[in-house]
Amino acid sequence: MIPGPTLIVKAPGCQNPVKFSTIASGNTFSAVYWTDGKRDARMLPDEPWLRKSPSEGVMFWSDECEEIGQIDFCSRGSEKPEWEDLDYAVEPSEDDYVVALQSGLVSTPEKERYIRMRLWWRGNDPIRRGEITELSVAHQDNLKCFEAILSEGDDNQRLMKAEVLRHLSRFDDALRLLDSEFPETYSHAVQQIRDLVLRSDYKVATLT
Repeated sequence: MIPGPTLIVKAPGCQNPVKFSTIASGNTFSAVYWTDGKRDARMLPDEPWLRKSPSEGVMFWSDECEEIGQIDFCSRGSEKPEWEDLDYAVEPSEDDYVVALQSGLVSTPEKERYIRMRLWWRGNDPIRRGEITELSVAHQDNLKCFEAILSEGDDNQRLMKAEVLRHLSRFDDALRLLDSEFPETYSHAVQQIRDLVLRSDYKVATLT
């Protein structure tokens, strides 16, 4: 992975600018893909759409920020003095995502889908690590809301909806969606998720 420039941005609702790290180039060698859509790639880290200022506690969407400067990777140490101590924006916590759902941040269906998916990932993370075996009631409630807003007319959302239904142990409903027509590029994931459904397995799994 090769780092890109650090962006200095003015984020909506923040009094002070924040920093964004960027990636000039990366790769997905040795990446791990999961049935819930999460990807763990050490050489290509995730760049969250929703971020938070650690000092001000304000959440904002990355694409709604105004860029006011850059610090080039090759010339670090020469930035403006007032930029040196600025916070790096961070990904919100699980509790932050819950708050975001109750705020004006969820202004479009796409944004709600994004937050509910991120909450799902957070709920599955302890299962990935082998710490627990099933989602909490709160995370299952999130999935019920997520399932309701996923469109069966969109290939990607239909597959995601089938995976959500599998996590909720609604195996017959999941199988109905998985047996619908998908593009060839989806066939590997569809088959693996279908195999899990037929085994009545409701836990997140790796895609091999």
